[in-house]
Amino acid sequence: MYLINGDKMILNWEKEMKNIDPDISFRATGGWLKTIERLDKSVKNGYSLVGDFVKSGDFDIDYDDGLYLDCNKEGKKKSQQDYRLFRLKDGKLRLLDMIIDGKGSWALEFWDTIENEIN
Repeated sequence: MYLINGDKMILNWEKEMKNIDPDISFRATGGWLKTIERLDKSVKNGYSLVGDFVKSGDFDIDYDDGLYLDCNKEGKKKSQQDYRLFRLKDGKLRLLDMIIDGKGSWALEFWDTIENEIN
């Protein structure tokens, strides 16, 4: 990864994820990446994490500093959804929190961490 224009970051999301978790089967059965800009506590699911979906994968793209939530889906018979919350700042991608095989109201488990990061 490297910085451009002082506040944008060029990185390959798949490579970054594999650096953090070498055993990950990146997007084996799907997944997504989104920014997290704020919380909407009027809902008690993933929609409470407000932000925009962004491209990610095995290609270089520029990312702004901020919070990112990655959902990686693995498993063929029984799909498992793993969620990882990241902070991208000053050229560094830092894992803040993660949920392996999230179910039901998984998003609520991130609320405290997100509040600490956006306040």
